[in-house]
Amino acid sequence: MKKVLFWGRFDPGYSRNRVYISLFKELGWEVEIFQVKIWPKFGDVEAIFRGPKTLPDLVWVPVCRQRDILAACRWAHRRGVKVIFDPMISAWDKKVLEQKKWKASERRAKKLLALETKMMNAPDFVTWDTSCHVDFCAETFGVPRGKMRALYTGTDEKVFKPSGTVPPDDGVFRVLYHGAYLPLHGTETIVEAARMTQHLPIRWDFLGWGAYKASTEAKAAGLANVRFLEKVPYVEVPAVISGHDVVLGVFGTTAKASRVIGNKVYECMACARPTVNEYCTGYPAGAAECRAIKFIPPGDAGALVAAIEEYRADWGDRDAYFSAAREFFETHLSMKVIKEQLSEILAEVCR
Repeated sequence: MKKVLFWGRFDPGYSRNRVYISLFKELGWEVEIFQVKIWPKFGDVEAIFRGPKTLPDLVWVPVCRQRDILAACRWAHRRGVKVIFDPMISAWDKKVLEQKKWKASERRAKKLLALETKMMNAPDFVTWDTSCHVDFCAETFGVPRGKMRALYTGTDEKVFKPSGTVPPDDGVFRVLYHGAYLPLHGTETIVEAARMTQHLPIRWDFLGWGAYKASTEAKAAGLANVRFLEKVPYVEVPAVISGHDVVLGVFGTTAKASRVIGNKVYECMACARPTVNEYCTGYPAGAAECRAIKFIPPGDAGALVAAIEEYRADWGDRDAYFSAAREFFETHLSMKVIKEQLSEILAEVCR
């Protein structure tokens, strides 16, 4: 049995990590976790004293662990072991393009770009959540495209699945946002859409927490058709999804927003609920024709209202939309599909 070593100061319970750990096991790999506890920059030194007792066949550095990648590569490459990095985001992209905290011309931004370029080129292979991020990494950090592949995020299908429950048939159309209130989510667009539909029987619910929640609540102050739901445990999120007609995705105007398929898209379609999103070329083929997905321009509240109204006008056939969402998930976004993607990547890296 081959063994993969998940390396770094990471959260094994985070959705993307949990999905991949599960898939490695399904593919017949033994999974070992080395949690760096002292200083990620020198994790290779720490591994000498408390690292794995037997050599792995592969080292996997999970989501957002740029701080771990160089040490992991030093440790692995000295031992003839290959490394796969699954960054999902770029620190430079986040600081400069998404949050706009730094200008690209600033010295600190240039320093971060140089460092992240080194980090992205150090491993033997890099996986990204979409083909758009593959393109971004090649163009921004100069990583050869032959060293990268798209690997969908997926979701825990033991948790996110159809429940058999449906929203109440009381004439109110229920729309849900759930997530971490990131800038790329564009929650201000959702609030503006709610403001434009105060005269309609549409309710806009928000579930989640994050740095921009307070500002979202402030923007929605006084809107009777908006609710901010109480936090629920992770395993209860599917029940909240099932209690809504449509679940919203990503609407931000940042460059990153146009490169992602949000976790919430996987989760709502796994639970058999349609969605509205801004378009990303990284979506699977056929997404534009799927009746359970409506794409709109980024930051366009009017287009969001129009998409919701299109759903609502045809909601006598809502079960067909629910079925279409689940069917698209099973065909294009499910663990079965991602398992095949991972299997092909491992065959290429480990041959």
